[in-house]
Amino acid sequence: MCYYVASHFSGKEIFQLEHDFVVHWEEEERASYYAVSGFAHPKLPVITSEGTFKNYRWGLIPSWVKDWESAKKIREQTLNAIGDTLTERPSYRHAVKAGRFCVIPVNGFFEWHHHINGENYPHYIYPKSESYFLLAGIYEQWINKELDEVFNTFTIITTPANPRMEWIHNTKKRMPAILTKEAAKMWLDGNIPLSEKKELLSPFSEQLMTDHSIGKLITSRRENPNQPAVSAKVEYPELRASSSS
Repeated sequence: MCYYVASHFSGKEIFQLEHDFVVHWEEEERASYYAVSGFAHPKLPVITSEGTFKNYRWGLIPSWVKDWESAKKIREQTLNAIGDTLTERPSYRHAVKAGRFCVIPVNGFFEWHHHINGENYPHYIYPKSESYFLLAGIYEQWINKELDEVFNTFTIITTPANPRMEWIHNTKKRMPAILTKEAAKMWLDGNIPLSEKKELLSPFSEQLMTDHSIGKLITSRRENPNQPAVSAKVEYPELRASSSS
């Protein structure tokens, strides 16, 4: 799955995304997260099939949700969407039918390896030669009528893991659906049928990504994990032994 990401884009990277996708960044500011949990429902940069490029909240709220209490409950369950069942889940069916496909740029994401010794070891996964990944998603707009507030929300789509991610995320054996730039443009293209879009949701090549184990700062209750040190490499001898076996 994918519940933690890094999203700290420089002005140069925002400009590159604007150029590549022919969009304009619509916000005055951008949040800087070295590590953030989806359960905090952060606002992250999202490029939509409507040609917008702005912040959306992580945790999709379907447009048919009636009230804020229901919205808060459902968004806890919609951080990720399984690619194979997009049209089967009521939470996502309306967005898919309406063609609300999006791309979520992230600098990297975090997953845990569950070791036979009972410990969980966090890993940071990031592009080998690029500045960011492009994750496939869908989005919705929900209006909180009680507060007269508009919520733009999204979910990240997941696929079966590639071999490296199978070892890291060795319980669920899944990973976010990462797209190449060309595939991302196809994902956003309203003229391409859903059957062809689904073919884009395949495990990303492990040759184009890299990773390393990190410390436990990411889940610390005493320190703020939103700092560069969260993704610093920390080696564990027991991991080296199991990885090579």
